[in-house]
Amino acid sequence: MTSNFVNVGSARVAYRVLGKGPAVLLVNGTGGGDGHWGDLIERLARSRTVVTLDYSGAGETTDDGAPLDLPTLARQVAAVVDAVGPPHVDLVGHSLGAAIATVLATERPEMVRTLTLVAGFLTADEPRLKLTFELWRRLIAADREGFIQLLALTTLSDKFFASPLAAHLDALAQGILAGTNWEGLARQVELDLRVDIQAEASRVRCPTLVLGCAHDQIVTRTRDLYERIPDATFGEINAGHQAYFEASEEFAAKFLAFADGLHPPRRLSSSAY
Repeated sequence: MTSNFVNVGSARVAYRVLGKGPAVLLVNGTGGGDGHWGDLIERLARSRTVVTLDYSGAGETTDDGAPLDLPTLARQVAAVVDAVGPPHVDLVGHSLGAAIATVLATERPEMVRTLTLVAGFLTADEPRLKLTFELWRRLIAADREGFIQLLALTTLSDKFFASPLAAHLDALAQGILAGTNWEGLARQVELDLRVDIQAEASRVRCPTLVLGCAHDQIVTRTRDLYERIPDATFGEINAGHQAYFEASEEFAAKFLAFADGLHPPRRLSSSAY
């Protein structure tokens, strides 16, 4: 997938497009890139136009290095949608990406047909989550290999470690070590520690699917997010935090059943067509 670029404020934001059909835009979690979605991109591209991007702090996107905030990253996502040109998208956000997607759904409601939030959290002001992000911050500064090992232990389930894919963990870890924008990742973790979308979640009006991960050891209170969003639907994936990676078929099935089952989409204004 060849990257395209759009300028948003100080940032030159990279994005990619694959497939044909109704548009779905995938918003990564902390430090995420297209590779983190596993084969989900190609799976969805069989029937969808799949749009992915690198928001500030990761991938090919460059900016001025300023501290990050959710509205800025939401504007980057919106600019990508405007550049690609669909009248609206099915928006999927994972973890930190779920917070970004929620903010976008409130700031640009005409742009978001449906909202799917995976392993999302309302606020980082929760003891377990806050401790996790603080540990990430320390390891990124002092022990990056240890950080990668911690991610493997806390984002993947026992099912993954029992699968043939586990044999490739060392190679994956070396790729992450060499390919990560560590300064950008540290900026994203600082944002993780400031996330609070309680007000925004209560203002979401598009059809919303909140997906928890049955074996998630990082985000353990996804139901708090579900309960804050009016009329949301809740589901669960039999996987760890990186559900889209280790359970892509289950993830795709739940997303498509939700998004394709809306005939016509609920709670959309006429401007969305």
